[in-house]
Amino acid sequence: MPSHRQKCNLRHLCRFAALALIVWLVNRSHQQYLKEVAAQERTIELTEAQQLFENAHSTKPLPNDPEVLEVKDEEGTVLGKLTQTSPQGDASIGFSGPTNLLVALDESGLVQQVSIRSSGDTVDHVDAIVEEPAFLRQFVGKSQEEIAKGMDVDAVSGATLTSLAIADALALRFGAKSKASRFPESITIEEVTAYFSTASTLVPSKTHPSLQDVLDAEGTLLGQVGRTSPYADQVIGYQGPVDTLLAIGPDGKLIAMKARSSFENQPYADYPNDDAYFASLFQGRTVPELAKMDLVAEEVEGVSGATMTSMAMAEGIVKTADAWEGVRTKTEESKPLVNWKLRDTGSLVVILLGGMVAFTRFGKHKKFRLVHQILLVGYLGLINGDVLSQAMFAGWMQSGIPWQRAPVLALLTLAALLVPMATGKPFYCHQLCPHGAAQQWMSKIWKSPVQIPARLSKILEYLPVALLGFVLVVAFHKLKFPLAALEPFDAYIWEVAGVATITIAIVGLIASAFVPMAYCRYGCPTGLFLKLFEYRRNDKTWSRRDYLAFGFLGLSLILYNL
Repeated sequence: MPSHRQKCNLRHLCRFAALALIVWLVNRSHQQYLKEVAAQERTIELTEAQQLFENAHSTKPLPNDPEVLEVKDEEGTVLGKLTQTSPQGDASIGFSGPTNLLVALDESGLVQQVSIRSSGDTVDHVDAIVEEPAFLRQFVGKSQEEIAKGMDVDAVSGATLTSLAIADALALRFGAKSKASRFPESITIEEVTAYFSTASTLVPSKTHPSLQDVLDAEGTLLGQVGRTSPYADQVIGYQGPVDTLLAIGPDGKLIAMKARSSFENQPYADYPNDDAYFASLFQGRTVPELAKMDLVAEEVEGVSGATMTSMAMAEGIVKTADAWEGVRTKTEESKPLVNWKLRDTGSLVVILLGGMVAFTRFGKHKKFRLVHQILLVGYLGLINGDVLSQAMFAGWMQSGIPWQRAPVLALLTLAALLVPMATGKPFYCHQLCPHGAAQQWMSKIWKSPVQIPARLSKILEYLPVALLGFVLVVAFHKLKFPLAALEPFDAYIWEVAGVATITIAIVGLIASAFVPMAYCRYGCPTGLFLKLFEYRRNDKTWSRRDYLAFGFLGLSLILYNL
C-alpha cells in the first residue's frame, strides 16, 4: 500500500501535469489559430474577384503558379487573372507596416486594376491612398516586367512612404529582387568635396560595391563614401527614414556623417547635422565597429529637438554598416544568450532580497522588510514594470517565454512557480508582488478593518476563479479582450497603462485600507493561478487546488475542441 506521503506526492504530480497540459493546449490552439488566420488572409474569395471582374463566376489557381487565380464567367470564358502582393511584397514597409494589394491582370498579363486588400500601415496613410484613386491607376496598363524594373510614381501627398511601399510591393511580387531606394538621388562630387577637398571623381569601390572610392585628379585614393539608403529605408524617424552620407578616411575610419535627405520637416531635419557631439559618437570607428555598435549599451541619445530623427540616423548607420560587412549581427547565432541589462541586475537584487525576507532571519526585521517593500513598489514595479500578470502568462503560453529579451520576468516567473512547488510558500504573492506590498501599506491606514460576512466572503472568493476561467476563454481565442484590463498590474507600467487597469489598481488599494489585502483575496486571478502550484505536504485528501486545476483542464479541453 502506498504511504500517505506517496499519495500526496502523486496528487501534486497529477495537478502539475494537468497545469502543464493546459499550457500545451493553449500553445497548440494558438499555433492552429495563426495558421487559420494566415490561410484566411491568403485565400482570395470569389466575392473579391467579382469586385474587379463584374461577371466573375469562378476562380481556379493556375497549375504553374498557384498564387495566380484564373477568373472565368458563367460560360467558362476566361476574364483575366487575379493575384496579390503578399507574401512577396510584405518586405516593403510603409510608415508602419506592409500593404497587401489585389491585382487584376488581363489575358495578356497587363495590369487591369489594383486595389488595397489589407494593410498593416497606419489608417490615416492608407485612407489617403484610397482617397486618391489616381495613384493606383498609375499601374494600370503596365506589364509585370515594367513594374518589376521599378516605376517613378507620383506619391500621394502626406502618404509618401505608403505610396513608395505599394510600388515596391508590386515590384517584388512581379520579380524584383530588392526594394527601390526611398532616396533616388546619387551622391555627387559636390557633396564629397566638403570632406575631401581635392576630390575629383567617384568610382565604385574595389572593396565593396555599396561604397564609392574618392579619387583626386591623379587617381590617388582619398577615402570612401556611401549612404544609408536603401539599407535603412525601413528605419523610421519622426515622419520617415533618413538618408545619411558617410565619409570614410583612407584608414577605414568614419570621418564625417551628414543627413543628406529625409522626410522630416524643417528646421528639425537639420538639427542632427548641427550637433558635433552626436557625430563624435560615430566618428573614428571602422565599418566593422559601426556594424557592432550597441546603441543601448553605449547610451546613444538623440539630438534635442530632433530625437526621433537623430536616432533613426543612428540606427540606420549601424544597419547599413552591418549590410556593408555582410554580417548578420542580429541572427540567433550571433545574439547573446541573454540580453541582460543594468536594470535587470537591480531587479535581480530585489528578487534575492525577497528570498532573504522569506527564508532568513532578515525577514523578522521591520526596517529590512520596509526597505524591501519600497524597492518592490518603487523599483521593481513603477520603474522597471517587472510584474507578473495574466496578460503576460497568456501571451507566454501562446507564443513561448522570451528568455532573451525579458530575462528578469522569466526568472521572476520561475521563482513564482518553483518555490511554491518546492516549499509550499506563496513566494511571489507574499514577497515579490509590488501591488501586494502596496496593499500591506494601505491596510495600516484604517485601524479597525471591516469584517466581511462569512457567506459573502465565500462568494467573493470565487471571483478570481471566474476571472481565471475567463482568461482561458480569451487565451483560446474564443473572445477578443485585452487581458491587461482585468488586473491592476499594468498600472505600474504607467506610460502605457489604460483606464481600466488604473481604475482596478486604485479601487483595489482603497478597498485594502478597509479590508486587509482585499484585492489579493477577492480579485486576483494571478494569485489564484500561482496557488495552484503550491505543494502542501499536509494535504491528506484532494484539496481545492486539485479540483480547480482539473476543472480548468476540463474547460481547456472543451475550448480546444470547440
